[in-house]
Amino acid sequence: MRKTVQALSLLLFTAFFALATYRLPDWLPADIYLRIDPLLGINAVIASREFIARVLWSLVLVVATLAVGRFFCAYVCPMGASIDFLDFLLFRKSKRRGLKTDSNLQRWKYFLLILIIAAAVTGVSLAYLLDPIALLTRFYTLVLYPLTIVVVNLLLDLLRPLSRGLGWVNLAHLHYPQPAYYMTALTLTIFGAVIALNHITPRFWCRYLCPLGALLSLISPLGLFKRRVSEECNRCMACQKACPMGAIDEDPLKIRSSECIQCRECAGICPQKAISYPASLAGMGEYSSIDVSRRGFFSSLAGGLTFGFIAIQNPFTLLQGRRQLIRPPGALPETAFLRTCIRCGECMKSCVTNTLQPSLWESGLTGLWTPKLEPRMAPCEPNCNVCGKVCPTQAIRSLPLEEKTYAKIGTAVLRKETCLVWAQNKLCLICDEICPYNAIVFRPVEGYRRPVVIASRCNGCGYCEQRCPVRGESAIVVVPDGEIRLAEGSYIREAKKLQLEFKPDPGDDKYLLEESGFKVEQGAKEEKIVPAEKPIPQKPKGFL
Repeated sequence: MRKTVQALSLLLFTAFFALATYRLPDWLPADIYLRIDPLLGINAVIASREFIARVLWSLVLVVATLAVGRFFCAYVCPMGASIDFLDFLLFRKSKRRGLKTDSNLQRWKYFLLILIIAAAVTGVSLAYLLDPIALLTRFYTLVLYPLTIVVVNLLLDLLRPLSRGLGWVNLAHLHYPQPAYYMTALTLTIFGAVIALNHITPRFWCRYLCPLGALLSLISPLGLFKRRVSEECNRCMACQKACPMGAIDEDPLKIRSSECIQCRECAGICPQKAISYPASLAGMGEYSSIDVSRRGFFSSLAGGLTFGFIAIQNPFTLLQGRRQLIRPPGALPETAFLRTCIRCGECMKSCVTNTLQPSLWESGLTGLWTPKLEPRMAPCEPNCNVCGKVCPTQAIRSLPLEEKTYAKIGTAVLRKETCLVWAQNKLCLICDEICPYNAIVFRPVEGYRRPVVIASRCNGCGYCEQRCPVRGESAIVVVPDGEIRLAEGSYIREAKKLQLEFKPDPGDDKYLLEESGFKVEQGAKEEKIVPAEKPIPQKPKGFL
């Protein structure tokens, strides 16, 4: 029964992950597993010092744990299901002796929980490092998703000859864009370490390191279902060996209720059928204290506060503001964004163009794994707003498409020294033609037709940078100058205050040439740009 529920939960998690795409409807919460995670919610609220409406979803899990017990870890948690599945594949024949200091090691997850909350008080978010849902979502995004697309495209290539022969035109030409991400190897290493620890003891991660499990264990002993052992128990200790969480003491009649995940493994393996989990109102309210020493508590508290202050003031802090870091449209102001973002990677996976990439040191130590745009790799699609829809903490605000258009993320800047037109007098119109907002136009400069950027019409989408034919670094790059990042309020209203206007390209630059004091002669086979009341210069170089 438990394994079936686990499998269904993991499939549901995977299905929601797959649905986090450009076509995601507004009513479907593809980030539902992240929303119901109370650790991520509490961390985001404390670190940002702001109320986040989507965090209220976590009350569902909190109330259910109060009523039933710590069932989430055994039945619903997709990380727990992944650990159990891979443990069965890799370590089921391994001889694991277990750990003699089991009860002492179980304290570590509480120390980590205290450290995370203490760091959040200083405004530094650390939950993403160890939270199981965020960790698994990040693994899915940066490792599993790209690998899946590789396999799918290989299968499509193998089926292509057959598809052509059978006249299946759509299948014969079907090919999925291949996503690629930075920090894939690091993410794989962390997830691999979580799984490898199972070689020591089953569910090592869940027993000793998971801070979400520690948070749920604080309230789980109040649940309705309690383990009961009848007089038929012969103390064979089979239940103790079978318990995946090491919750049963040397006396099989006793159990550390905070560590029990309601898996019923002990009841299933008991030869005497002496163990049961009856629902009893009399058992509710029986609370077993958590074995955390006073020294450990204050050490963890001090460690979290210290780490928080060090993370804000460290050598990498000097990098903040010195890199041209472009955040997604709708991202909160940088300080609030770093505090609220849980680094789950959901926005990166859902990005239709694959321009969102994880950060390393670009925004300091506190910015690890936060999303940034890489316009040279791909632009931000004007008709897509899915990154805000799937952000569980609204570090990226969920905006309608029109609002998202006015969420200016930067401004394109021409580098004249490498531009083919400015530096080499070559004919190149790519940035002008590809700009969806007519923010790049050609104007006469000293008798030559040159591209210029109209900053009030550029919202930083990055199409120009991505399509620039210059090898290596683009001759036109998007920088965060002029970006608009609001914690609340309308982007349209703010853009109008700044006299910004983002309209579709009309495909006609004539009026811009006229405004600059030049007139365009019509009727000739070739367009000639003539200075007003001046002799006609020779035809500029680089033009037909």
